[in-house]
Amino acid sequence: MKKVFLVLAFLVFFLTAYGAYCKEVPFTLEDRDRIIRIEAKLAEIDKRFEQIDKRFEQIDKRFEQIMTFMWMLVVIFTGITAATIGFAIWDRRTMIRPF
Repeated sequence: MKKVFLVLAFLVFFLTAYGAYCKEVPFTLEDRDRIIRIEAKLAEIDKRFEQIDKRFEQIDKRFEQIMTFMWMLVVIFTGITAATIGFAIWDRRTMIRPF
């Protein structure tokens, strides 16, 4: 059993070692052209991401404008509510004084 295992381990070791020493494929002109095309595509993708970043900045500015407007509405509503309550209290106090 040990001999069979050793023979199999020996064969596997040498077969994988043989695969490591296989002939290397040279770098061809087609490979060079392919790399150039990939670099061009990556440049296009980078430009697209820059456009997307600019769009997100525009959206952030618009969101800030909307939030500012919403705060203005809240302040106006709070002011109107406080003025109405104040008027109601003042009116009740002035009405009760003569009695």
